Amino acid sequence: MGKDDTSTKKRRKLTTTSSSDNNTKQTPVDIYKKVVEFEEAEAQLRSADKDAALFKKICQDVRQLFAEIAELKEKATDEAKEKINVKRVEASLHLVALKKLNRLEKVRTRAGREALHKEKQRVDSTHLLLQNLLYEADHLNKEVTKCLQFKSKDEEIELIPLEEFYKEAPSEISRPEVTKADEHQLQLARLEWELRQRRELAGACSELVASKECVAAAIAAARSRLDALSPHLKDVLKATKPLQECLALRLDEKRDETRAASLLPPPLFLLYANASAYSDALGASNVVVGISGDEDEAKRLDQLSNVESELVVSNDSDSDQENNYEEPRDKKKRHHRGTKISREEKAEAKKKEVLKRHPLNVKVTVKIPDGTALNLIFSYMVHLKIIVVKNTLDLFKPITGVSAADVLNGDCILNELYIGDNGNDSPHPATTYLLNAAGIVEDFHYFIPEVGRPYIWAQRMCGLDFMAVTGEEKKSNIIQPSQSLSVVSVENFIFTLKKRLKSRVELMKELQDLESGKIIPEKGVGCPLRLSGSLTQWQSVGWNEYSQSTSTSFLISEGQVNPENMLYRAIITRQSAKLVALVAVSSDYPKKAPLFSLTLHWNGTHTAGTNDDIRDIERIINTNWTNDGNKSTLTAQMTKLLTCLDILLETTGSSEFPPDKVMFQSVRGRNRMKPYRFIKQGTGVFVQY
Repeated sequence: MGKDDTSTKKRRKLTTTSSSDNNTKQTPVDIYKKVVEFEEAEAQLRSADKDAALFKKICQDVRQLFAEIAELKEKATDEAKEKINVKRVEASLHLVALKKLNRLEKVRTRAGREALHKEKQRVDSTHLLLQNLLYEADHLNKEVTKCLQFKSKDEEIELIPLEEFYKEAPSEISRPEVTKADEHQLQLARLEWELRQRRELAGACSELVASKECVAAAIAAARSRLDALSPHLKDVLKATKPLQECLALRLDEKRDETRAASLLPPPLFLLYANASAYSDALGASNVVVGISGDEDEAKRLDQLSNVESELVVSNDSDSDQENNYEEPRDKKKRHHRGTKISREEKAEAKKKEVLKRHPLNVKVTVKIPDGTALNLIFSYMVHLKIIVVKNTLDLFKPITGVSAADVLNGDCILNELYIGDNGNDSPHPATTYLLNAAGIVEDFHYFIPEVGRPYIWAQRMCGLDFMAVTGEEKKSNIIQPSQSLSVVSVENFIFTLKKRLKSRVELMKELQDLESGKIIPEKGVGCPLRLSGSLTQWQSVGWNEYSQSTSTSFLISEGQVNPENMLYRAIITRQSAKLVALVAVSSDYPKKAPLFSLTLHWNGTHTAGTNDDIRDIERIINTNWTNDGNKSTLTAQMTKLLTCLDILLETTGSSEFPPDKVMFQSVRGRNRMKPYRFIKQGTGVFVQY
């Protein structure tokens, strides 16, 4: 092996020297380029599948050689070393062959990519040519269609049927022997007959116009006579005014209201008619109905009622068409163009238009015997098709307490007059669509302070029930009010509102006393003659403060209290003990009793979740604890709360709170229940429930 190696090295040296001599003699040639061209030609001639099989075979031989070399290395003999050198050379030759096969495969891959790229270019050019041909064909089709659809001006004229033409037209115009064979002559004859008929109709129209003018002149003469009679009638009415005042007749007022009522929209007219009838039945001391607003504006709106406002229902496409329609005029009179309206001004104009209310409104005043009156102003939104209500309150005397004044606020009185009806959103399903169509992104409740609240009972009083709207009414956007619904709703509402007003006045008096620290027990409510604790504070609280208290978490989680309730905080003290009571009064008080959440600060902080006694007191206060069937008013509950606090403190055994009340047992049972129940025996005794 050594001799062969030396001989091969000598041959290489000789060949290199000879080749170098030849190169020096011959012109320089790019060997790399020749090799590349040779391999590209060889890659085209050789089969890729055979090369792949050869590649696998060589890889297998290389693995075999590596395995044999590994075995020979383990022997570590001289003969093994010589065999290792031989096999190493063979493996190197195999690796060279693998590199060549790899180069050939890369050449084939590059050639395939180039061929694919050329084919793509050819397909793209063919596709572009196809698109051009399709475009030309489409253009030709359009031109053909345009020619086929061409219509002459005479085709727009509606001619009489052909049978009637031959039957009615004279022979010198119809000429059947010519027109039946020639369509062009037939069309000319029909047009000539149409022209003659229209001239005859024009003459008849002029005669009718002349007769109409004669009738109009006669009507004007009669009207002038009536106008001359009007001042005499006014003098007669003026002379009868003293008689009307003497007999307490409201003829003039009724006449003015009747004239204004004729201008009301149908829902408000229905409300006015039914409320007036109810007022006549109950008397002016209970219900008063009137009409207010701008009658001139209502007359103008009534004349234009058939024209819908384009600002509300217009969309972008309509505005574009209007701009395109007006563009030629602007080009002719560019120097007369006025100031441009900004986008903000257009949006504000749309907003005002969509929130437009009818100029007239109906005012209903509900009174109770003590003189308190709630004024309700019903307005009709022209485009949104709903009724909104604003309110004012007339008090019989001023209110001193802050918390007492809140319960007689108009919105507070009307809040949830019926269950779930707080007037925070429009009951009409189309309101959101109409606001969006006008470009208004805010919800309807954002505009409630400006326009009023759309209570459901207000819609029903005006005969509107959006849940019962039929398909035809939805398409026409015209909702017909129901007379029967309005009659029932007006009577029910006035009765319910008077009941709510009376209860709120009573609650206001109770809150005034509580805010001043007075607790006046009601007659018939069981309680001791003397209470040791005192009410030191009573004030309104917000929802955040109420919901953050640990004592109210259970009531909130159970849905017994929500932000719509009236919330208060009461602080009751007796020596070092302080009881904080958070009170939630519902809108339908006293039908639903107020709910108390208690926290006692004495020898630590105690709530219903940590102290059984506090839980027992809450259960007694928040439930119907009276035995005689009396209603649980706020004052009665506060009286019972003071009593229970005295019992709780006096049964602790502390020297700070000496027993002041008669009890059979201070505690009873395993739960150590305190004697919170008061029995009228003698001076009174407390027992367990």
